[in-house]
Amino acid sequence: MIWSKEILIGILIVLLVASAVGGFNYYKGYRYKKLDEVAYKVYLFETGKLGEDKLEDIVKGTPYEVYLLALKGEDVADRVEDEDVRKIYLEARAYRLFKEGRPEEALKLIERIGREDFNYPSAQLLKGIILEKLGRIKEARSVYVKVSAEFRNTYFGRVAYARLLAIEGL
Repeated sequence: MIWSKEILIGILIVLLVASAVGGFNYYKGYRYKKLDEVAYKVYLFETGKLGEDKLEDIVKGTPYEVYLLALKGEDVADRVEDEDVRKIYLEARAYRLFKEGRPEEALKLIERIGREDFNYPSAQLLKGIILEKLGRIKEARSVYVKVSAEFRNTYFGRVAYARLLAIEGL
């Protein structure tokens, strides 16, 4: 016989591996496609073309579920697993507290965003604005000086410098 037992087993193993890899890639593509569809539905919601009631069921169990809850004003920072993303929601919560007239609580949250976090400059700028609105001008000035020096050629550094000039009357 032309096909020996070993060759047939080898062909079978290759076919099984190829099927498994193909199946995995198909499933991965399917998941990405479904997530893209959910992202599009979130976009429709954000533009007012889809109601919140319809979106809740669509985003359930996806990464967009937390985002929808945040859009609705719910506190989601403690529900997020990714540390970087959590810091974004912490800053958003601090801003919301400030706008609700609870600046001291907002400042406590901002303290949880450290120098190593990517949103540190924006959080510090928010801290300066809150301190300024509280009338703690010396502290606000200190924050603005620090942000404008450390992040000189960035948006946040420039805004901090502008705020510094404004409080100094220049």
